[in-house]
Amino acid sequence: MPMPEPAPVARDPGRLTAVLAAFSLPLSLFAIGGLLGLAALALASRELRRNPADRRAFASAVVGLISMFLGGVVATFFLAPPGSPPPTVDLVGTVQTESLQTLDGAVIPVAAGDGRVTLVDVWATWCPPCIASIPVLEAVHRDLRDDVRVVSYAAEPRTTVVKWLERRRLDATAGRIEPGAVPTYPIATRDGPPLALAAATRAYPTLWILDAAGVVRFKLEGMHDLPTLLSLLRMAENPAPESGSTSDVESGTPSTTEAPPTS
Repeated sequence: MPMPEPAPVARDPGRLTAVLAAFSLPLSLFAIGGLLGLAALALASRELRRNPADRRAFASAVVGLISMFLGGVVATFFLAPPGSPPPTVDLVGTVQTESLQTLDGAVIPVAAGDGRVTLVDVWATWCPPCIASIPVLEAVHRDLRDDVRVVSYAAEPRTTVVKWLERRRLDATAGRIEPGAVPTYPIATRDGPPLALAAATRAYPTLWILDAAGVVRFKLEGMHDLPTLLSLLRMAENPAPESGSTSDVESGTPSTTEAPPTS
């Protein structure tokens, strides 16, 4: 007499859902729990559609949601790559005493130190708004050099900036661009000493205006026309009142490029 085949063991999807939910919560501290939480939530949702009164499925769905949230938080804040940007530092109102190394190897102070206002441009060669701002900066450098000192910091390697500047000069010689679109003011790069103003920049271009004492008076993000820039430069020529005549100036146009994370 043939032996009867054993009855198949009934699967319990509710138990599997509960197990996934139980493991997902502690593992969310290692970020991977969010994936288990997502699986638990999917299974629990299916069980709830079959039996809305299933308390175990409902509890598993809640735990899965919590695990997904905690896993996302951990992945965002604790497993971020080393190049993630630090919190923005407000340098407006601070005194800048750092130095810059220009393309020709000269080391110059950030602040003029000779009674002039300093305009520091933080930019990049791949940033279209930065390139479009050069004629305005060049006009200030050319026409107001007795009162305003223009320097720039390109957040790129020196070799990249040198090649870009060579191509720019060739384009100006060939008449493809205006001569005023080629910067003649000092340019520093990230290969030189670190610059706090560059580290605090979150969008390109960013202009920093320092008064004669080296105090950061204004921070301007984005492109600005010449009249706006001249107005702020004139304000920086006067000593800041005790209450502090310093501020951030929002971009006059939406033309900004997000700065990449600094390493």
